[in-house]
Amino acid sequence: MKKLIIPIITIFLMSCSASVSNYYQVFKTVPENGTLSKDKIVFEDSNCIVSYNLWADGGEIGFSIYNKTDSDLTLDLSKTFYILNGIAYEYYQKRTFSMSSSSGTTLTSYPYYNNWNWYQTKVSGTNTSSFETSFEEKTERIIPPNSLINVSEFHVSNSLYENCDLSKYPSSNKIKTVKFEKSNSPFVFYNLISYKIKSENKRMENKFYVSEVTNVPSTAIVNYTYKNECGVESIYGKAVFNNVTPDKFYIQYKYNY
Repeated sequence: MKKLIIPIITIFLMSCSASVSNYYQVFKTVPENGTLSKDKIVFEDSNCIVSYNLWADGGEIGFSIYNKTDSDLTLDLSKTFYILNGIAYEYYQKRTFSMSSSSGTTLTSYPYYNNWNWYQTKVSGTNTSSFETSFEEKTERIIPPNSLINVSEFHVSNSLYENCDLSKYPSSNKIKTVKFEKSNSPFVFYNLISYKIKSENKRMENKFYVSEVTNVPSTAIVNYTYKNECGVESIYGKAVFNNVTPDKFYIQYKYNY
């Protein structure tokens, strides 16, 4: 089962405060027309493979798209949408980006020793340059054969789901899960992906819905390990999430008292 490492310093600082407890609302989803594996959810047609891993705070609905053909594939972001509960959001945002860079060298004086005497050699001066470049967001992205690009823009939700059957601050032995079908799910969402290959326009729908929601205290979802990635024991503990799968995501929240 995949485990996600949380910086130990973050957990330590949180635990030092006696007035704050951390909780997680964990969402489990059903990828309707996709295939779930250990580390990703895959949607595939004759031209491309689209992969997801939702596990993130708020749910990462960004994707990677792999061109499995021998021709260029053009992703059309102006016709690619994230759709949540029937509301469409455009991936193409018509933004302008800027990038700046500067470089320079400064020379200063330094002493050196020669023939029993100290000498002061003075070398000073500066040589700097800077520039800024602006560019507009592209409506299309070309994916060469047998390669992929990553597309990221939205999260599923940043708002807690409230339900009378869910205790907002449960103890570890009073955890409950609310289950849903697609017809009554609080979140039904999908990416509508438009692309062109060999002058032919294509569309994919990668569909999901939330099937379970569970509120848990941090003690029920976070453990500590004292082994590094190579299995070697360490005196420094690392906090990791338990039972992480790519069809789940979470929202972290706090209880102040």
